[in-house]
Amino acid sequence: MKQIKILLWFDVEDFITPESDEAFLKLLEMLDGLGVRATIKFCTKKVERLKELGREDILRYLPNHELAFHSTAHSVHPLPSEYLDRMGFKDGTEEFYRREKPGFDRLSALVGQHPISYGHPGMAWAPQAFAGARAMGVPTYLDAHPILNLDGRPFWYDGIFTMSGLANIYCSDHDPDQLRKMRDAFENMDMTGEDVVFFSLYDHPTDLCTTVFWDRINFVGGKNPEVYQPAPLRAPGEMENNIAVLRTFIAETLQRDNVEYITATQAMAYEKVCTKPVTAQDLIDHAAAFTGDVTFAKIAGRMFAASEVFSFFTKYLTGRALQPDLLYGPEQNVPSEVHDTSFAAKDLAEAAYRQFDSVKGFKQLKSLYQVGDSWLNPVDLFCMMAACVATGKETVSYRIGRLAAADYVDDTHDWSVWPIWEPGFQARNVVEHTKLQCWTLKPVIV
Repeated sequence: MKQIKILLWFDVEDFITPESDEAFLKLLEMLDGLGVRATIKFCTKKVERLKELGREDILRYLPNHELAFHSTAHSVHPLPSEYLDRMGFKDGTEEFYRREKPGFDRLSALVGQHPISYGHPGMAWAPQAFAGARAMGVPTYLDAHPILNLDGRPFWYDGIFTMSGLANIYCSDHDPDQLRKMRDAFENMDMTGEDVVFFSLYDHPTDLCTTVFWDRINFVGGKNPEVYQPAPLRAPGEMENNIAVLRTFIAETLQRDNVEYITATQAMAYEKVCTKPVTAQDLIDHAAAFTGDVTFAKIAGRMFAASEVFSFFTKYLTGRALQPDLLYGPEQNVPSEVHDTSFAAKDLAEAAYRQFDSVKGFKQLKSLYQVGDSWLNPVDLFCMMAACVATGKETVSYRIGRLAAADYVDDTHDWSVWPIWEPGFQARNVVEHTKLQCWTLKPVIV
């Protein structure tokens, strides 16, 4: 029987509507009564507000749960996608870190825990946030966004264990039929997976007690209000009913032998990790089957991102120990400038090994590598090294490839559907950098 692991998480962010505090308290009391741990994603301003109000009745429950960072100020403009859409990957990562690290540290100090996960506020996805969170010591990413989906599975991205775009994800719309819908989503979930299947269940305490989401009252159209307005409230008794429905669902699923509620970091324990070393023959076999589509690969029973395979090739061709390095994707996707008729395998590999950029102390692929009189982009360089590994020849002619891993990015997503953005906002630069960072993409095997 496959094991079902339920990721229960809550975005706690509404620092404007007082009743959202009461909803959060009753939610925590319910979870405590069931003995269930959740992942609580906090906006720093929310915790500061709870501290200012002296809400120790709420704060005393926090050690029972795993806490995560949900940005410093959530929907206050500019959001990460807004300011990062004007920046590259390296300078964007530095900017995200500069803006958000103080809030991260403040949250950690207030709650007495190191936040172990990050999730974007609203729909504010940006790949630079992954690298920034990684530099803060955050191992996981927990949220929902359609821009990057790896067949509904957890995946690694920018060195972060990512649970976004999971096949089985549910957030209640809190209508009169919500319990049936929740049960149906659970009973009809996609059971793809060798041994473990994840079900991601989330909500917002403010949604339990309000009829319109708090940021749609205050931050629509890319503007911050002069005066904050609380969200309109549900009818008396609705909040309690919404929590009771969630309690019923949790209690029912807890009765099943194959169901367990887990937190974001606990999810990492279910990845199947193979420790078998990669041999020279493994690389030769992989290179021989390579068709020009640069993407993640399963080699010797282990999954590797494209940049890790790139590093394997460099080390094989230069006689170094076969240990993979994860490199961030390059700053730009630019064509190679070729002025040579052939290239020596060792020259290619030495250039790939010794030339690199860096982002917050981690290596990054260059947009172009100088080899002889030519400048080669990493995709073409990957293909040429693969040919050398496969054939054993000391020279190779110029070859062209493509970053097939970027096919998992939805570049048709209409960002304007979220009313918080300025009208017409499409974050095309964010999308482009999301593709470039697919050099770090690989599925989690569970």
